[in-house]
Amino acid sequence: MSTTYPATESASATDLFLAIDQGGQSTRIAIYSAEGKQICCYSAACATTHHKTESSPYEHIEQNGEEILAGIRDCLGEIQQHLGGDVKRIKAASFAGQGSSLLCWNNQTGAALTPVLSWQDTRGEPYLNNIPLTHQQTQQLTGLRLSPHYGATKMRWCLEHNKKVAQAQQDNCLSIGPIVSYIFWHLLGKQTLVDPGHAQRTLLWNLQSNEWDQSLLDIFKIPRNVLPHCQYHNSHFGNLQLGDHTIPFTASARDQGASLFARGLPELDSCYINIGTGAFIQRLSENLRAPEGLLVSPLWLPENPVDKKYYAWEATVNGAAAAISFIQQQTGLAITPQDIDSALALDPTADCYFLNAIGGLSAPYWRTDLQSRCSESLSAEEKILAWIESVIFQIVINVKLMNPLGSTKKIIISGGFSKADAVCQKIADLTSANVHRSDNADATVQGAACMAAGLPQSWKPVLQEDVFTPQPNPLLLQRMSTWQQAMQQWLSQ
Repeated sequence: MSTTYPATESASATDLFLAIDQGGQSTRIAIYSAEGKQICCYSAACATTHHKTESSPYEHIEQNGEEILAGIRDCLGEIQQHLGGDVKRIKAASFAGQGSSLLCWNNQTGAALTPVLSWQDTRGEPYLNNIPLTHQQTQQLTGLRLSPHYGATKMRWCLEHNKKVAQAQQDNCLSIGPIVSYIFWHLLGKQTLVDPGHAQRTLLWNLQSNEWDQSLLDIFKIPRNVLPHCQYHNSHFGNLQLGDHTIPFTASARDQGASLFARGLPELDSCYINIGTGAFIQRLSENLRAPEGLLVSPLWLPENPVDKKYYAWEATVNGAAAAISFIQQQTGLAITPQDIDSALALDPTADCYFLNAIGGLSAPYWRTDLQSRCSESLSAEEKILAWIESVIFQIVINVKLMNPLGSTKKIIISGGFSKADAVCQKIADLTSANVHRSDNADATVQGAACMAAGLPQSWKPVLQEDVFTPQPNPLLLQRMSTWQQAMQQWLSQ
């Protein structure tokens, strides 16, 4: 069932651009003008299931690829109806999607052979036990670290455990890839293609060559012929038919990468933070050798070799909204926005910290063997404060790790947690950078539209911003110091 958001501008004589944002909870499809103004936006929900099987101790976290595809088609129909004759003004289209989610399908019929295995699904973790690769070697090849969240081990699991997949491989009609490749096959003429951002998240893609790495394919035992063909971010991926209008599909990227282009070209001295289920920290970089603990991701690798390439240093912090159920159990509270605001107003002087391993302790520590715990004798409100500050402190650590690129002058923040003024203020106080929070809830789909338009200089959307300037905060600094000391003891276990 698609829903519409209020139009912000009527269709006009200017060029229009269509963008698809396929996320974990919904698909959003929007139309933008050449200046970055949204014309309309429609969405379709997509469900996620969690279940365990007798054959695996790992929770299977899945979505329905056919349901997602049907939701996209519904939204495209709504777009066509909304624009009427102005649909012919759409000059190009783009896609942004969840990077590490994948599925298998029959490349002759298009039938899905498996559910979508979510990026959260780690059923392939046992395959990492005997992998002859270090994290450092993996990062040098791919920009990433070994992780079951990425696609390679999930692909191997499907090849070894799914009878339909095994039969399709025997019949030479098997394709495995990120969900973008399945969607492109259905929407753009039965071609099996992938962009660099999604390809990287399989853990099989070479950062230097923008191609599948044969040494990694051999290690993970993935046949090359089942994978999509690697394109560039601004390739011609095919044509989208909307009624009798043909729209060239000219851009595709991973969702977090696309979000950096919502305002146009990313700023060199700015750090981009999105805090939702987890937190994503990104900063533009031409240096592919990131400090230990950070990742390197392709943002925009253009087809023309003389055009500028964009990469980002990247960090992830788990245990933001993903930790709510754990904190609810610890406090007995529902954890409403009012609970969070009340907790953030506290300023305790005694030890008040949370060692946050919800979802695994991520950048820059990368540990999955630790159990979360709070300092002793905390009230329910103090536990909420300690939880949120654990996310803030880890974000700040990663922001400072990116300072070899130059000191961070501005932080551009988004996501549900950023709605709390105190979160933005604390990050400003600890980083000594101005924190800019806009009212833009559509950064990913807007950034994808900017990519479809070819990253034009005219892309200057009008945003209402709140700016938080750094203030002296000695008690917060002391709590972060105490947290860091407790972290060091925890990590040495």
